[in-house]
Amino acid sequence: MSQQSQKTDAKPEMARLNFRIAYALCLIAAISITLVYAFQSSYPDFIYTFSNVLPPFIAGVAVLSSLFALRRYWDSFGSRLSEIWLCFALGMMLWFLGELGWAVYTMVLNIEIPYPSIADVFWLSSYVPLFIALLLYVQLLKPAISPKMFLGGAMIVASVSAPTFPMLIMPVLSGASEQDFITLGVSLAYPSLDLALFLEAIVGLMVFTTTRLKGRVGRAWHFMNVAILFNVVADMAFSYTTLEAVDTYYNGHPLELLYHFGYLLFALAFYVHSREL
Repeated sequence: MSQQSQKTDAKPEMARLNFRIAYALCLIAAISITLVYAFQSSYPDFIYTFSNVLPPFIAGVAVLSSLFALRRYWDSFGSRLSEIWLCFALGMMLWFLGELGWAVYTMVLNIEIPYPSIADVFWLSSYVPLFIALLLYVQLLKPAISPKMFLGGAMIVASVSAPTFPMLIMPVLSGASEQDFITLGVSLAYPSLDLALFLEAIVGLMVFTTTRLKGRVGRAWHFMNVAILFNVVADMAFSYTTLEAVDTYYNGHPLELLYHFGYLLFALAFYVHSREL
């Protein structure tokens, strides 16, 4: 076998090794974070600090992964892929700023639960570039998208929201008289915007898993869909637990794990996508 052939054969094997390392690191991080939350009763002071310091760090990992993908696909401002990944990177950066803002409120200004706050401005603003990124990507796939896919995506989103909206969103509405307008609007905005993102991502996933494009970047879209789903559930749970009538949220609440898992999966999705296409 020639030296050139050996080099060619080594590339796929190295790529598979890199994927396995990325999956392993993501799994180890998820398990480690879960264990920290599981035994938090043994270190209540530490978990308060940990739950406020970890989010900016883990969101920063997602930002770096999105920038890695942006560098991989960047061509020019007129390039559709460049615009898509610029929007993904901007969305992740705004999420990072939101997490950083929350940490500043809690750790520096000693405001235990800053909700709503400037951090929410960053988080809510992030949905604009993320929505644009998914919309532009889905438009690239338009020739392969059928009305059945949109209907199927809508049914999946409805199946997710149907059991959770009555349980989590209705109490938000019923508590409107006890909350100010801004808090009510923010509490409703998060899950609604999450579901809009989820619908777009589901349509993209269906294209990659049901057409000849299957196997190209389908894995990345699977990770992205699960990440968005984690955010849907987490935002609904957060809106519910911060209601004045409920008031059960605290720094270190287990629902925070859903946000952490979402960031890990976004980082993994961006990395896998940049290596697959």
